Amino acid sequence: MKLKNLFACFFVFSLVFTSLAAQEGKESPWTFSVSTDFAFYPKSDYIKGGTHFAPITGPYSGVEGRVTGSASYKINTPLGDHWLLNSANLVLKGNLELTPISVRPGLTATFTPLPFIVFSAGANAGTGWAIAGLRGMSIADSSLVSDGKYTNITPFTAYYLKWFAEGTFQFDTGALFPGDWTHFQIMYTYQIYSEYLTGTKSGDIWMWQASGNKVNGLSNYQQLILAYQIPWVLSRAGLVFELEGYFKDSVYNNSDFNGSFKQISISPMAQFTLGEHDVLSVLAGFSSRRSFATAHTESYQETSLKYAGYEWIFYRIALSWAHTF
Repeated sequence: MKLKNLFACFFVFSLVFTSLAAQEGKESPWTFSVSTDFAFYPKSDYIKGGTHFAPITGPYSGVEGRVTGSASYKINTPLGDHWLLNSANLVLKGNLELTPISVRPGLTATFTPLPFIVFSAGANAGTGWAIAGLRGMSIADSSLVSDGKYTNITPFTAYYLKWFAEGTFQFDTGALFPGDWTHFQIMYTYQIYSEYLTGTKSGDIWMWQASGNKVNGLSNYQQLILAYQIPWVLSRAGLVFELEGYFKDSVYNNSDFNGSFKQISISPMAQFTLGEHDVLSVLAGFSSRRSFATAHTESYQETSLKYAGYEWIFYRIALSWAHTF
């Protein structure tokens, strides 16, 4: 199948799921939702040397925004009569993500055999364009990347592709001790995923949705959420821990870059339930990034430098509003 046809299939499936969900009533297995995400990134200048903290040095480094429409179809698949088994289900979801510089439809299948275990797998395909200096999809000449020589790619002539598989363990103490104030929640997710930009080869450096220094390769992502559920408008508060990176150093041509570096994020989180259908989530994140032995001023210079340690920064403030129909 040609990649253009593959992208078209993702797009059509997403629109079909969306239209069917909109037509069905509340009692149907279909659900439809739309989410709007916004993030603000303060500026922290790079500091050379070993592990350290880099303070905020400017009010603005970047912003991020997207709107995602999703439609899901739930299939009940009870594995027995016991309460642990009779709620097993399979959910098929199609989604369509739009940003000012990209479009990305996707499909996901989620199987929940037990209330505390969830397995998911999915894929998405996207394409991007350049607006006002923001690059949706571009590639760097490996001999010129230290000079920031990224070249924009014409939309629909190349595609960002991603597949993933993950497992999640989730537990709520309210299941053992019923009550309004007994809900301490834990959720741990481990995901394996692969990102790929068509038309590139191993070691090529590329950019997707204005995020650069990417290469084709297999990565892993881990997330741990510790939260307390509250019977108020402020319905949940807690901490989100994240870890992400490539499996192998060899995905980059520069062996000194530490290609398997794991970015660590720690983020206080709060959720507000605004009626039956709306949830607002607020997150403030601290994160790590690579520090290098020599000074630099721009991120595109990094793949030619030598890794020296962790640089910790105040990473972002993020808002997410989700509406379910």
